[in-house]
Amino acid sequence: MNTSEQKSTSTHKTTDKIIQILKKNPNISDAELAEQAGLKSEAAARGWRTVAEDTMKGWKWGY
Repeated sequence: MNTSEQKSTSTHKTTDKIIQILKKNPNISDAELAEQAGLKSEAAARGWRTVAEDTMKGWKWGY
């Protein structure tokens, strides 16, 4: 298993989904992110975006 696979399997399913969406379009609005990820609100999307961005920052620093 390569490093990116290891990282992917150690995160929450929703986090993985948000990361994939953000990789394709990092400037996506919270409304569109909620729609694409199947979330109920923009606020939920905003929260998951924060989790996903923090997760990716951790990967960058080797966590």
